Amino acid sequence: MSSADTSAARPAWSWRQASVPLAVVGAVVGLVIVGWISTPEFVTYRNFQSIVRSAALIGIIAVTMTGITMAGSFFSLSVSQTAAMAAIGFAAFMSWGWPVWAAVLVTFLIAATAGAVQGGAVALGGNPIVVTLAVGAVLFGMGAWLTDNKTVRTGTDAADWIGTSRPLGVPTQTWAFVLITVIAATVLARTRFGRELTLVGANRLAAAASGLRPGKITVYVFTVSSLGAALAGIFTASQFGQGRLDQFDGADIDSIAAILVGGAAIQG
Repeated sequence: MSSADTSAARPAWSWRQASVPLAVVGAVVGLVIVGWISTPEFVTYRNFQSIVRSAALIGIIAVTMTGITMAGSFFSLSVSQTAAMAAIGFAAFMSWGWPVWAAVLVTFLIAATAGAVQGGAVALGGNPIVVTLAVGAVLFGMGAWLTDNKTVRTGTDAADWIGTSRPLGVPTQTWAFVLITVIAATVLARTRFGRELTLVGANRLAAAASGLRPGKITVYVFTVSSLGAALAGIFTASQFGQGRLDQFDGADIDSIAAILVGGAAIQG
């Protein structure tokens, strides 16, 4: 192909690449207009903060789950239960009088363990959908048994600042989402791990033949995903002062939709 042909083809390619984000922006603007017309109070600063805070939680789960998709392991269908169990665990730890840092640390450790177990099972050949569904069911059952299907309250306001503070007028959840997104983008684009992750997702056999360890990377991405879900759970428990099993119903589907809309290929 001549340089002239290449130059002529480039604008069309660029337009196709830009069409998806433009369509998303257009859809969001359309929804805002419809919400404003149907409910005048929809376009208010307070409601905007509430929407941004809720969207940030899904964003955190989606960004931290993206590594699973990029590694060719589809998705994790246990993030809803992981986040709910993190909220319940954090609330319980706070109600027992634990310091905030200890409650956060132990919650993260438990979530990381659950993620590593799932990653290990997938690395050994388990179907990621089946594995994560099974772990999600186990977590839900454990939560129902431990709480007797009741709400677990923190019983203190010591950790409220985590979920309710607004530095510079922006919810903490939103700042966390932005920071995690920047870190994830930097890791994927500028680090060796990001390149290895991309190669594993593109061709696992070729990655293994080149000396990489796909199983190790799989464990890493599942662990990171569980940590992201745990962070969302901690934010929610500290914001509302309680943890419940149904606090994150549908979060897995919402986060998967966010990943796909964001342009990640479903098979790596």
